[in-house]
Amino acid sequence: MRSFGEVKELLVKLSIPYRIVEHPASHSTEESDAFIQGYEGCRSKTLVLANKKSTQFYMIIMDDKKRIEMDHLSNILKVKRLHFVSEERLEAMLGLSSGIVSLFGLVGTRYDNMHIYFDREMLEEHRIQTFHPNDNTKTIFIKTEACFTILEAQGYTYEVVDL
Repeated sequence: MRSFGEVKELLVKLSIPYRIVEHPASHSTEESDAFIQGYEGCRSKTLVLANKKSTQFYMIIMDDKKRIEMDHLSNILKVKRLHFVSEERLEAMLGLSSGIVSLFGLVGTRYDNMHIYFDREMLEEHRIQTFHPNDNTKTIFIKTEACFTILEAQGYTYEVVDL
């Protein structure tokens, strides 16, 4: 698994300010929310999906309060059949299990078949985003622009869409 140390090194290298809240291990956004109550920032969730043959992957970053309509998402992505990536595939690709997946799982990787999407409403409503930084005993708070800087530094592009 990519470590929190690697995430921290990247943030320092990119001069990105951040705030960390340490808490007991959390395996869902609901659990995490309880530990970071009172702190400013969007409680994000990150979904990783694939096309029918699992040749293209889609990282969807959105407010954890929002529910995704799969048919609508398929239309946005122009992909007929989407499915959630398996636990085994998440572990193999990102070194992470579900519940702690975030854009930080892409640190030190380069997948030409990984497409990243942010929900426009989340970005417009919140200037701070929260994620597990590859460690479910921590929640990191970063400015929205930092998300883009991190992805670009890893060689990834992204799109902002209306989920």
